[in-house]
Amino acid sequence: MRQLIFAFASAAQSIDTNSWDRLMGKDNPFCQHAYYLSLEQSLSACAATGWRPHHLCVFDATGSELALELALDAVIVSPKDAADFIALPLLALMPLYQKSHSYGEYVFDWAWAQAYERHGLEYYPKLLNAIPFTPVQGRRLGLSPTLSAEEVKLLSRAVFTCLNEQLTNADAPMSSWHSLFVSSSQHALFAEESNHTVLRRLSTQFHWHNRGYADFDAFLAALTSRKRKNILKERAQLQPYGLQYEFVAGADISTKQWQHFIECYQLTYLKRSGHRGYLTPTFFNMIAERLAEQIVLLVVSDAKGLMIAGALYFTGRNEQGLTCLFGRYWGSIVELEGLHFEACYYQGIEYCITHGIDIFDAGAQGEHKVLRGFEPIALYSYHNIAHPDFKRAIAHFTEEEAAQMEVYMQQMREVLPYKKGQ
Repeated sequence: MRQLIFAFASAAQSIDTNSWDRLMGKDNPFCQHAYYLSLEQSLSACAATGWRPHHLCVFDATGSELALELALDAVIVSPKDAADFIALPLLALMPLYQKSHSYGEYVFDWAWAQAYERHGLEYYPKLLNAIPFTPVQGRRLGLSPTLSAEEVKLLSRAVFTCLNEQLTNADAPMSSWHSLFVSSSQHALFAEESNHTVLRRLSTQFHWHNRGYADFDAFLAALTSRKRKNILKERAQLQPYGLQYEFVAGADISTKQWQHFIECYQLTYLKRSGHRGYLTPTFFNMIAERLAEQIVLLVVSDAKGLMIAGALYFTGRNEQGLTCLFGRYWGSIVELEGLHFEACYYQGIEYCITHGIDIFDAGAQGEHKVLRGFEPIALYSYHNIAHPDFKRAIAHFTEEEAAQMEVYMQQMREVLPYKKGQ
C-alpha cells in the first residue's frame, strides 16, 4: 500500500515546475505552472486580492525515511506546507484558492452568497479549484501518468475526501468548494463523486469551429446570405480609418508593444468596470517571458502606424488533441464601432483559418457571437456545499438551471448563421 501525504502549498512557487507540468500538462497554457506562478508573483492572484493560494498536493512517501514516521497510516493530511515535502514524488495536484469573494470566476454564485448573508451565515471563505480570471476548460486535477487505472480511481476519491474534510476543518472551515470549467476528459472523475456528494452545474460558451475553410471568404460562403452581408457590412465600417492588423508572435513582441497593449487593457477596463483590470502590468511582463511560445498579440494600428488597440491570444491544444486559439484580453485607446468584433472575433477567425487551428475560444458569455458563427458548447462545474439545507436548495436550483440552459443552448443552435448542411 502506498503511504501518502496530503499537504497544501501556500504558493505555486512552492511546487516544482516540472512536477506541476507533468501532472497538469503543457498543452493548455493556462494549466501550466508558469501561468499560475505569474498570476501569484505579479500579485494579481494573492491573499490581498482575495485569492489565497491553497494548492492541494499528494506526495508518495512510500519507501522514504519519512515513511517510518507515518507508522501504519496510509494517508496523512499534514498541517505542514507542501514545500516541506517537495523532495518526494508528487502523485496528484489540485490548484486551489481560498476565496473571500466571487470576482473573476465566471460561474456566478453571488446569489448563493447573498442567501447565506440573509440567514446570518458566512459564505466566505470558500475553496475554488479554477484558473484565476480565466474561464477556459482544462484539467482541474493533475494525476501522475505512472498511476494505474485503479490507483487513479482510489486517489481521486481520496482527494475529494480531503476536500470535503476542509469544509469542516475546525481551525478554518470553508462553506463550500467549487471546481470550474472542468475538462471533458475529467468529467467521469467528478461525476463519480457527484453521485455521492457533489452538485453539477451546466453553463455554456460560444466557440468557433474550423471546418477546413480555405480562407475567410470560404467561411462566409458557408453562411446564409443575410448573415454574410451583415458581417461584411460590419467589417466595412472600419475601412475608412485605414487600420492595420498584425499578429506578432510572443518572442517578437517589443517592449513598446507590450506597454501599449497594457495601456489599452487598463483603459478599456477602467471605462467598463471602474478599475484597471484584475491583471497587473507585472503579470503581462512575466508571461511575455515565460509563455512566449504560446502567445500571439494582435497589434491594431491607425493609418499613421500608431498602435491604438490590441488583443492578446494564446495557442494550445485541448485534451482531445485539437488545436485551439484562445482570445483572452483586449483593449483600445479609441472608440470605434465594430473594432472589438474585428479585433476579438474576425481577426481570430482569420488567424485560425490561416494556421489550420481547429477551435477558437473567444472568451466567456456573449450570445452576440452566435450570429458570427460561434456555436454553443456545454461546460460543467462541480460544487459541494457544507450546509445541508442550503445544499438541498442549491441542488434544486442547479437542476432547474440546467433544464433552462439546455433550452437556451438549443435556441442558440437554431439561430446559427450557417446554411443547412454546413
